Amino acid sequence: MTIAVKDIRYIDLARRERDHRLALENRLNQLDRSARARLGGAPGDQARVDPIYYTAAEREERDRIARILKILGVVPGQRDSNGSLLPGEPPAVPGEWSDPLFVAAREGFNDSRLLIGRLGNPEGDLEGARAGVVLRKSRRDRDRAPSAPECVLVAHVLGILIVDEAQPPPLRIDESDVPIANADGNLEAKDGPQEDRDRFAIEPDKAHAGWKGFTAAFFRAVGEARGLDDLAGKVLPILAQVGGGRVEVAEFARVMRQLAKAGVTADEPQLARRVDIALDRVQKRGGDDLDRVVEGGIDLPDLEDYADNAIVSDNVRLMGAVICGAMLEDLRAFQVADHILEAAQAGTLPIGPGNAGRMLYRRWKQAPSRMTEAERRTLYAMTMGQPGGDPAANANREFSDLWLRFVSAVSSFVRQQDVDRLLRANLPSALGQQQVRKAARDLAINLSLHGYGMTYYAALDLQEEVKAVIELLSDPEIRAVYGARDMYQVIDTVATLELGGARTGSRLRTLATAGMIITAWLANNVEKIMRPWGPLIDMTEVRSPAPRMAGRRATVEPSDYDLVNACELWLADTAVDDSRVEQLAQPRETPVMTSKPVRVPAFAREFLGDLPDIGLPMSAGANGARRIN
Repeated sequence: MTIAVKDIRYIDLARRERDHRLALENRLNQLDRSARARLGGAPGDQARVDPIYYTAAEREERDRIARILKILGVVPGQRDSNGSLLPGEPPAVPGEWSDPLFVAAREGFNDSRLLIGRLGNPEGDLEGARAGVVLRKSRRDRDRAPSAPECVLVAHVLGILIVDEAQPPPLRIDESDVPIANADGNLEAKDGPQEDRDRFAIEPDKAHAGWKGFTAAFFRAVGEARGLDDLAGKVLPILAQVGGGRVEVAEFARVMRQLAKAGVTADEPQLARRVDIALDRVQKRGGDDLDRVVEGGIDLPDLEDYADNAIVSDNVRLMGAVICGAMLEDLRAFQVADHILEAAQAGTLPIGPGNAGRMLYRRWKQAPSRMTEAERRTLYAMTMGQPGGDPAANANREFSDLWLRFVSAVSSFVRQQDVDRLLRANLPSALGQQQVRKAARDLAINLSLHGYGMTYYAALDLQEEVKAVIELLSDPEIRAVYGARDMYQVIDTVATLELGGARTGSRLRTLATAGMIITAWLANNVEKIMRPWGPLIDMTEVRSPAPRMAGRRATVEPSDYDLVNACELWLADTAVDDSRVEQLAQPRETPVMTSKPVRVPAFAREFLGDLPDIGLPMSAGANGARRIN
């Protein structure tokens, strides 16, 4: 089926508009949270209407953003858990667009009407799996659908601007084109009916210094696109056919550059095949791309773009289950569950047929495949460096130091920010976060390294065991037997009467929760941790945390506030004094750690072990038969 060029839907134009609207909402909320923080964190919306707590620049920016969102009909905060817009107010100006790059490009086309006439805003869906928009002419034009050559030119120019990362000027609002309600309640433009308007309420700020640079980039893109008009007119329908009627303008521009570099013309008899080859290269599928030529001299890659390979986020996240298991081990939860099972087998546990009996029977049947206490302690030693387990296991002896250094670095940084806020100017200090970033990177690499191989599956097994124990000890019938209100009273009762004494449950519970939050934050922020620039911890979020959305848990999706709170709880419950925190927060040289375990021959380990002051790093794997990875 042939797809008409004018009916092609552009995916990335819809995505850019949706993302920019969300960015405007987030920036508005950030300004409000910052103002509330200056107010002292008072609840409610007092700071939103009180200009005292905004700087002049913040007030101007907030009013502009709020006005743009009003024009678009976007109400901040009205989104579902997936980030999709919920029904809000009707837009003050239907069909308006806010992506700065498209708005500036639209102005460039309309300033040069000889190109395509007057370009309007796209139309289509911004949300959903089939999001995409089609190009349209200005409302004043009779035929709102551009011709095929006009569509090709606009899509090609927009794609070039996106690929070249052209920087558009900021947006401004032309109040003369914002409609008002007439006596009948219908919207009219201030200078006539809305249908007769040929201008837009949201426009680029041509007085901004960036407009001149964008104009130059725009006409360079137009020149490049016009030189390939004939070829582009044949390539765009091919891409639309491949994509089922949907195309990315940026991908279209990259394919055109690949074809132009290869000398392909509009008369190419096997154009579809050449487009497929170019598309594979653009999408980096197959081939070595050895014919790529670097233009303009040496162009070295940014090595940090590949640094996240050193950290496997799933390996880091699973360490939360190991920490939780270790704390429950110290709490004697597993021993208590085994003792209750022994009592049930001996017939001394007064329970009837029901859920508790079924769980105990299932636990008895699964005993041969369940991890023993010795195996669990070996896992704790290999991942957290805890004493116990198989002495031949390759223990993670660096974990404790790296963990305390990261926790202390976070605590010390936040405390210093509060001091600066009281005694000095309240300025953002992204550079001051680099010590925290280094401590986070060292810890995340260590956790990722010791979560490789069989350790990963052992941690998954331990996670299921933790869930099973919690379910058993929380069963109402089991609690009734011991007169307990919750599982922790069951543990305390059995441990005191049968296992030689109970442990401090509140402390271990806090440490388990804090450990899961910290590891989840590290796993969710691998990209920020490995990136050497930009803030790592948002102090506005720490000082005035946003309300948690329904269904979101701190142990799964922790915010920066949750991280700081967990670090402070860990330091408090492990009784680390302030002087020790300051000492641990100081940077030190990163220990030698590979990105994954490396098997070293036995003779090499023995040779290195005999040399003075030279030891094998913990990341070098021991004999595979002696470790679970």
